[in-house]
Amino acid sequence: MSVAYDPNKLGWPAAAVTTVATLGLLFTAYTIHKNTYRHPRDPMNFQVYHAEDNAKHSEAAGHGEAAHEAAPAAEAKH
Repeated sequence: MSVAYDPNKLGWPAAAVTTVATLGLLFTAYTIHKNTYRHPRDPMNFQVYHAEDNAKHSEAAGHGEAAHEAAPAAEAKH
């Protein structure tokens, strides 16, 4: 004869794999968060983003000024 059917013993390997995968993903997310998170009041956070914003704004202002300076020169030739 075969072993008696017991529904309480089925599915444990799948549950174990799911649990291990979930723990692995949680550990990965925690590690990434710990290595990359900066608090909003972190002084380095302000310095890095403030420098990037100033660079972007100065480029935009530089391109706009060059376009305004070139237009009168073109009009003066005519």
